[in-house]
This record gives sequence, structure tokens and C-alpha cells, in this order.
Amino acid sequence: MADETANVANTSLEAQRLELERYKAKLDFRKFMWGTVVAGVTIAAIPPLFQLATAYLEYVKSEAARVMQAQQFRDGYVKDFLNTALTQDIEVRIRFAKYFSSVSSDKEGWAKYLGDLTELRNQKKKEIDDLERAWQKLGPGAEASEVSRVRRHLAWASSEIGYAAPNTSAISNPAAPDEAKGPGLTLSSIPPQRREMAQKILDAFAAAGFGQFQQAAALATAMALSNLNANARLTTANEDSVGLFQLNRNAGFGSGRSVEDLQNPDINIGLVVEQAKKQPVFSAATSLDEAVDAFTRRIDRPANPASEVIRRQQIARQLFRS
Repeated sequence: MADETANVANTSLEAQRLELERYKAKLDFRKFMWGTVVAGVTIAAIPPLFQLATAYLEYVKSEAARVMQAQQFRDGYVKDFLNTALTQDIEVRIRFAKYFSSVSSDKEGWAKYLGDLTELRNQKKKEIDDLERAWQKLGPGAEASEVSRVRRHLAWASSEIGYAAPNTSAISNPAAPDEAKGPGLTLSSIPPQRREMAQKILDAFAAAGFGQFQQAAALATAMALSNLNANARLTTANEDSVGLFQLNRNAGFGSGRSVEDLQNPDINIGLVVEQAKKQPVFSAATSLDEAVDAFTRRIDRPANPASEVIRRQQIARQLFRS
């Protein structure tokens, strides 16, 4: 009986030991599986996580670059706006406002700005016209202070909106001491009976916006061509040239005009002024010699331009005070 009890006890212990061994094997298997799976998952997840982190860093960098570019664009826009919208040239500001009144999100504001600019321009144009009329009405006996006042206000009105102030020292200054009507020009080298015609040429070119170099170049040309004789006429087999600038009726600026027309100094001079306006090289000349050269070669176009340029330059130099 005792042996049976001992056998039963041993059998029970062995069963328990086997159960413990199986449990331990299960735990080892689970440990192995969990360790392998977790490690595998972790290892497998590392590259995507690294890629995700890299992508995020690239996004942050690109976003920072975008913000910087936007700021640079904004700064450039503000700079361009200030340079253009606040420029003294009112015509540029009007074009600027007209554009943004069509494309800007604040069309109403830009339209108001455009209206204000247009009104200012019209007011200043009227003011300039009134001052120029006042300038022309000043007689030879006008006080120097009044002449200076009108000239000063005319320059202010013009510069306020970016217009070039008229050269009042070279055109129609009634208080000038002699016929030169300018601080540099003088008609002393011209016979008194020809000075009225000379002044017509100076005034016409000055009124068209040309400076003293261009005025002198035109006058020197007329002196060389006709000696300032409005009735001068040269007829040959190839030409019928008439008037101050000897305009050819057969070809050139005098085509289709009668002799009477071309002997009218205002018509003759006016035709030449219109041609001179089409020559930017002449308008842009910054010296007397350049102006004479451009007028001779591009407007008058004689058969022997080189020698004529030299001759007319010599005449033109006599029109300036030394």
C-alpha cells in the first residue's frame, strides 16, 4: 500500500514537472516569437520612419525657402511701387494707376487714385498754360522781379508733376536786353535787317521744345542756305528750292507746295520743324557741333555733307556769346 502511494506521488510529481517543462517551452517560444516579430517590425519600420523624417525636414526647408522668396517678392514689389507710384512724372503714375485699377483686388481704391492724378494733371496743365500766357504778355518794360516770379512759378508748376520746364531763357523773354533772348545766344553777327527772320527761326524751334544748340543749328543752316532771305529761290534742272531753308518743290519737304507758300517764312520754318521732330538724334544732341552735324546730315541732307557741316558749325559758333 505504501509502495502504491509512493508510486502515485512520483507519478504526480512527474506530471507536474512535465507540465512545467511544457509551460517553460511555451514561454520560450512566445519570447522568441515576440522578440523576433518586434525586432523585425522595428527593423522594417526604421527606413520608412527615416524617410518620413527626411521628407518632413525637406518640407520644413522648402516652406522656409518659400516664405523667404515671398518676402523678397513683397520687398521688391514695395520698392517698385515706391519707385513708380511716387515718381514725380505724373504720366507714369497715371499709367501705373490705370493698370492696377483693372487688375488689383482693390480696384475702387486704384480708380480713385487714378481720378485724383488725372485731376491734378489737368489742373497743372491749366496753370502752366496760364503762366506761359502771362510770360508772353510781359513787355520789354516789365520789372525784373515780375519776370523772375513768372519764370519761377512756371518752373515749379512743371517740375511738380515731372514735366520739363520750358526753356524760358531761350524763348520769347520780353525783358531780355537784346534780340538774343537767351543767356548764350546772340544775334550780333547777323545784319539788323535780317534779325527779325532769325528770331522767327529761334522762336519756332524753341516753341517746339528744342534747346539752344538745336535752335542755333537751324538758324545757321538757314543763314548758309538763303542768308535769311525768305524770298530766295534757286532753280536748276533738278530743283526748285524756295525760301529760308531752300525747300525743293521737285522733291523733298517742298513737294506739292507753291512758291508763295514756301516764301512764307512761317510755313517754310514750320515744315522744317516738323521734319526735325522726327529726328531723335538731332533732338538728343548735347553739343552745338553735334546738333549742326545731325541737322545737316539728317534733315537738310546736302550733296556735300562733310564740308557743309564744317561751314555751318563755324556759322553757328558765332551765334553764341564768347
